[in-house]
Amino acid sequence: MTELTLAAVVFVISHMGLSHGAVRAGLVARLGLWPHRLVYSLISIAALAWLVMAYGSAPHEVLFDPHMAHKHLPLSLMLPASLLIVGGYTIANPSAVVLEDLKPGDGVTGILKITRAPVMWGVGLFAFSHMLANADTASWIFFGALLVLAIAGGWHLDQRKHAEGGKEWLELCEQTSFWPFAALFSKRCKLAFRDLGWWRLALTAMLYAGMLAGHKLVIGITAFPLPQ
Repeated sequence: MTELTLAAVVFVISHMGLSHGAVRAGLVARLGLWPHRLVYSLISIAALAWLVMAYGSAPHEVLFDPHMAHKHLPLSLMLPASLLIVGGYTIANPSAVVLEDLKPGDGVTGILKITRAPVMWGVGLFAFSHMLANADTASWIFFGALLVLAIAGGWHLDQRKHAEGGKEWLELCEQTSFWPFAALFSKRCKLAFRDLGWWRLALTAMLYAGMLAGHKLVIGITAFPLPQ
């Protein structure tokens, strides 16, 4: 459990530390933008791999017996999580590492009308639902690290880009929100079916179905909770 805790701390700190404004600016100035992104990606992958391996070897210590409704949460929340992730990776997304640079004329499109950090919130929903469905210490450390990085890391990135400014980013902020649906509720933008696109919904359905079908093969347990 000690190794898992250490891996979780390194996972979160390495992501947020390397993307901190002053640290990132210094590394970009020294390495260049794309070399920095490559180093960031390699460190992120290594930290995630360590976290996954530590989770797999951690002892099973039950915190509480989750209600059957909690066990069903991943089935319900992974569908909107899949939509957020698919939508976030199929547009010019300011919260993604590779696609974070907005260009004039990009405007507010697709899933950004729901939140300008769709991938982060998708990962957050995944982590939150799996924490409640797996009420043991190792799972709470593992999924808790993902949840903290998704929400706190997403907020940190949002604030960093706001501090950096830029006409396109500030215009995007006027029409969108970090918190899901806030911009829609305040009527700063409107969401229509065509904003998402049928093909993104089809990809979402395929991703969701693939996760359900492959869960037992990859993870070792079925995605469908069984009564005790």
